[in-house]
Amino acid sequence: MRRRSRSGKVKNNVDTFFYPDIVMIEGMEFGAQKNSAGKLLIPCGDMPDIDFGKIIEQKIGNKLIPLKITDYQFREGHSLGVGTNLPNMLELETVNTLAEQHKPKTSSSTVNIGSITSDNVQIGDHNVQLHNATIKEIVEHVSKSDDPEAKSKLKSLLENPTVSSLVGAGVTALLAML
Repeated sequence: MRRRSRSGKVKNNVDTFFYPDIVMIEGMEFGAQKNSAGKLLIPCGDMPDIDFGKIIEQKIGNKLIPLKITDYQFREGHSLGVGTNLPNMLELETVNTLAEQHKPKTSSSTVNIGSITSDNVQIGDHNVQLHNATIKEIVEHVSKSDDPEAKSKLKSLLENPTVSSLVGAGVTALLAML
């Protein structure tokens, strides 16, 4: 028995107003719709030959979009005859495998850390390490080093009028450290 609907168009035993999408399973066309939870609802008589991981196709114009089944439920009598004369409802959760190929890949690493005895440690991928050192810390580290060139360059930097005006009165104490 075919029922006329608001649109008046019936295809594959379903009303295209209620089930506007077309899904191909094993070469057979089924009317379908996505609900608000993102599940694909397919009215059917008997359960089609599907399983987890199986690829079905959604027909959009002349293109076929591959969909991988990640979960499914076959509900007997759940179509309630709305928009179809088929009694059962197949609910599918799918992933668009074509779109997945174009999404950026995320890599994960496992790092086992025993003990860390350092101040500036960065663990993970794509992290940004920010270290703020005060001028006093820089002067202390350079003054403890055996690098006369670094001491000379830092001293000339601190003696620069622009730098000394920015550092302020503390520049005399810093120069004394060098």
